[in-house]
Amino acid sequence: MNPTAIEAHAKLVLGQWMIIIAVAWLFGRLARKIGQPLAVGEIFGGILLGPSALGAIWPADWPVLFPRETQQSLQLLGKLGLILLLFQVGMEFDYGHLRSRSKTVTMVSITGIIVPFLCGLAIGPWLHREFAPDLPKFGFQLFLCIALSISALPIMGRILLEMKLERTVIGAMGISAAAIDDVIGWILLAVATALVTTGFDSWGVVRQVTGVLGFFFLLQFAIGPLIRKIWRSKFGRTESGAMTPSFLAFLLIVLFGCCLVTNKLGVFAIFGAFLFGVSLHQELDLVKAWRERFSEFVIVAMVPIFFTNTGLNTNIGSLNTPLAWLGCALVLIAAVAGKLGGCFLGARFTGESPRSAACIAALMNTRALMALVAINIGLDLKLLNRELFTMLVIMALLTTAMTEPLLRWLLPAELLDGHVGKSDKTV
Repeated sequence: MNPTAIEAHAKLVLGQWMIIIAVAWLFGRLARKIGQPLAVGEIFGGILLGPSALGAIWPADWPVLFPRETQQSLQLLGKLGLILLLFQVGMEFDYGHLRSRSKTVTMVSITGIIVPFLCGLAIGPWLHREFAPDLPKFGFQLFLCIALSISALPIMGRILLEMKLERTVIGAMGISAAAIDDVIGWILLAVATALVTTGFDSWGVVRQVTGVLGFFFLLQFAIGPLIRKIWRSKFGRTESGAMTPSFLAFLLIVLFGCCLVTNKLGVFAIFGAFLFGVSLHQELDLVKAWRERFSEFVIVAMVPIFFTNTGLNTNIGSLNTPLAWLGCALVLIAAVAGKLGGCFLGARFTGESPRSAACIAALMNTRALMALVAINIGLDLKLLNRELFTMLVIMALLTTAMTEPLLRWLLPAELLDGHVGKSDKTV
């Protein structure tokens, strides 16, 4: 590509990026006005930029704002954004709350995986037969179950902060159970990816999973502790606690190296970023320094690209028959019944009050970003077609949109008014 062509291509990408940031910012704030998390507005804005809305209004020239020649560039930027975000998500994991009410957290996380998984197994054969008989049945079934089972830890965290619930017992139990569910979900995603990329070769899967587990333990017990030790030295941070440029360069080199390792092991590069982040989560000063330096940039400028790419792949118009909408409704019912119902039963089984159990279940029903990551992986691996992809995106959006209204309905007034500051406040 000659310099003139590169400049023309960059002009298109920068213009698209500008539109994406503006739309995500606008719809995120509109979402807050109606009591929804920022992420719901950002996802909805991405869908509006896709064929479901703008493409329907402007069909003759679609996709005039997002021509095919820039799709790879946007996908690359979105992938880089996911790498940075999932590194941050891994670092934000806090297992400290597991020491208190561990029975409830453990039971909620177990039922929050098993019951939605069973719901996926129940509806999967019918969905496959009616909408995707040409897709690999086992692979489709597995990714459907994962999409129904996963929770969205980053979005849940943002909801808790926006509602000032992060220091309540309900918030602590919800975030802890979601952390366990997300770890299980990422393990299942890695296994599913290994199954598909090895052509469902059992020995190939064993080799890949063994390699990923070995790399995880290497990060946890060797690389992570070494980097935390370097961070505590003069090389890592300044006297004010800020990250030095030298340490930042070193950290990014290791981060991208971890992504290359998991890619070489046959699973997606984003898994390497997540595993590396988890290995550093104990170093709270490092987590804070990274958050202060990169968090807002990643959320404002990079993550919306991923949402927009998801929107460009989502065509609500593809659900153009009553049977398709029945399938979409069935996916949503299975998702809500499995996650909300399963987590409610898990919390009640360990002695939580009905209201407390319902609040925890409402939090766990949040899927948003993490489900969208899983759904996009399924699409990349050709285990979902556009119709099923659209059904699952609608499910991820609506289950997230339900969270805050449910909490406002279920929580007592003293929690909603933001008067709670103690971690022992409960319902």
